[in-house]
Amino acid sequence: METKRKQGAYYLKATIFILIILTLSLAITYAWLTISLSGTKTNDVIVGTLSLKLDDEESEAIYLENATPVYDYIGLSYTPYTFSLTNDGNVPSNYIVYLDNVEIPDGIIRMNDKYIKCNIVKNNVSQPNVFLSDVIEDNSKVIDKGTLEVGQTNTYDMRLWIDKDVDNKVMSTMFAGRIRVEAEQIKE
Repeated sequence: METKRKQGAYYLKATIFILIILTLSLAITYAWLTISLSGTKTNDVIVGTLSLKLDDEESEAIYLENATPVYDYIGLSYTPYTFSLTNDGNVPSNYIVYLDNVEIPDGIIRMNDKYIKCNIVKNNVSQPNVFLSDVIEDNSKVIDKGTLEVGQTNTYDMRLWIDKDVDNKVMSTMFAGRIRVEAEQIKE
């Protein structure tokens, strides 16, 4: 008899619990189906193909190791790291070209950016020589930024060297970097 009472109480509690869940489910469903929103925000849908091609001749990284401090005219005579950026899409795009650090082997000390001089030649126009530490923007080395129109190509020659005024202790350090591009299409 006691067992039947416990079973009856159990079934009653279960039934009440199920009724509460069903009631809440119906209330939420009703509220969801009858909600109406209004606003003044305009959504723009931009249709186009954003396609930038970075051609850096399949290079894995840019290294500066076993180098000695040199005058700028000697650094400018070094063989450049050459790459190009082409807009193959059908919409213009804004872009930023970064020179990111690449992991260096264990036991090697990374060369400080303040010792490294950089020269960029963009579309056959030479930019002023700068220290890599001077092109830091939001903790990234920004090599170039701008807009690429549809079909436009920018070609770059980049040279890196150790500045002549740095003492020889940097000769046992190493720089390793890689080109990275971020782009976004322009709203028309």
